[in-house]
Amino acid sequence: METVQNRWKRIIHVAKTKTGLDDESYRAILKDVAGVESSTEIKTWQQYQSVMAAFKKLGFTAKSAPMKNDQNERNPDWISFKQEKYIRGLWYLASRKKDEASLRHICKRITGGDDITFCKRADATKLILALRQIAEDEGFNPDKPSA
Repeated sequence: METVQNRWKRIIHVAKTKTGLDDESYRAILKDVAGVESSTEIKTWQQYQSVMAAFKKLGFTAKSAPMKNDQNERNPDWISFKQEKYIRGLWYLASRKKDEASLRHICKRITGGDDITFCKRADATKLILALRQIAEDEGFNPDKPSA
């Protein structure tokens, strides 16, 4: 069975070919928009979407339907898309540095995992509680939307 990351990699390489990018330009895009050196390092939906948005600006259009954020594509032991979205929202509210690298750092520090996409469900609770506390310490109420 093909993994989601392998499918993303395949689509990214098609986009690279169709846009006529040389290897140096391709790697610059990966580094700038996703913070990775190679398409094999793309692990999150956000990274994939950022890369594809960059290719779209270069004129690439996918012929097939866009991929869905389907929970069936994930290991059932990992967090759900809803949990990931909630964690990302808390992190955006609580963090001073709002980039993927700082999110990975806090995830690594709290759960021991490199990426929230691959956090176990039990670790999601730890991460959520920590981010809620950080938000409260920064003066934000995570339960009340800002006006």
